[in-house]
Amino acid sequence: MSRFTVIIPLLSDTPTEAFEETLASVLVHKPDGTEVLIANATRYSDPWDTVTEGTVFIASDHLSNPMEVLNKAVLQSQGDILHILYPGTEVSAYWTQNILQLFEQSGLGIAIPCVYDRRKPKRIFSLGIHYKPEGVLRTIRRSQWAEAAQKRIVPHISAMFIRKKALTQIGLFDTSFIPQISYVDAAMRVVEQGWEIAVDRECRITVRPNYLPATNAFTWGVQTERLYFRWFGQNSTLMALGKHFGSFGVDFWRHLPKFKAFQILFGRLIGLFFFGEMLPFFKRTRKTVPKTCHCSAELPFAASIPAEFISQPEYDSSPVKKAV
Repeated sequence: MSRFTVIIPLLSDTPTEAFEETLASVLVHKPDGTEVLIANATRYSDPWDTVTEGTVFIASDHLSNPMEVLNKAVLQSQGDILHILYPGTEVSAYWTQNILQLFEQSGLGIAIPCVYDRRKPKRIFSLGIHYKPEGVLRTIRRSQWAEAAQKRIVPHISAMFIRKKALTQIGLFDTSFIPQISYVDAAMRVVEQGWEIAVDRECRITVRPNYLPATNAFTWGVQTERLYFRWFGQNSTLMALGKHFGSFGVDFWRHLPKFKAFQILFGRLIGLFFFGEMLPFFKRTRKTVPKTCHCSAELPFAASIPAEFISQPEYDSSPVKKAV
């Protein structure tokens, strides 16, 4: 079995140049023995003949759901550690060196790299996503490491590392969610099974934010509500519920005077109606015990955080908040 597998989605709306930039960087810098899979849901002629470099295209052009496409590639992967890279990202030399050492710890299920904005190389685009108890998704940006270490963090959609055993244990990604929300739900389920999440700021990946997938604001609003009530048992305090309702107004105010303020609000109200009306049935008695991945002294560049529980970039239509 290959130790490490890189999976790159190639969807119908994926810009060709974004995909080729990501694939080229992986082929140049990949460690020996790395398996490279393309979750291919569209036609691609492979003009650079990358199959000679060991690239495998997983044909899924009959599937329209991006998470079904990704799940198919996961099932066909041979590595025990999976690295999912969205087109628009680029890796550098030795980007996996420290991450793979972190995965020597048997309890680690997910690792989050430090993603930089390629337009401003010194600007951190994402250290992961903070999922707040009131159901708000917030991108951790800049150099807020001390603050980020105290929060519940999940991977950003641009890049994530996940142990295949942990992903298959939860039944893969939920295909009824859009990609960003499906990542959040998967991370929460992985931790619920007892796995840990760690962040490694020494693993540097760059991204062109405009190449990342976008979601319309109405869909984002509906699915944010669905995610919240699916996990209501984890956040079932009156204070958290009150803050959840308060976040409706905050999201609306943040996006005024743009029309998407109304799209987000309407989407969340629809989601509240369809999912919130079943509130008593969404309560769960289970409790997740937060775990912290404590990196060993031999890994001086690793940093770890407690996590229990992706969000959209700034250009996107989704209501992601910047860390202040």
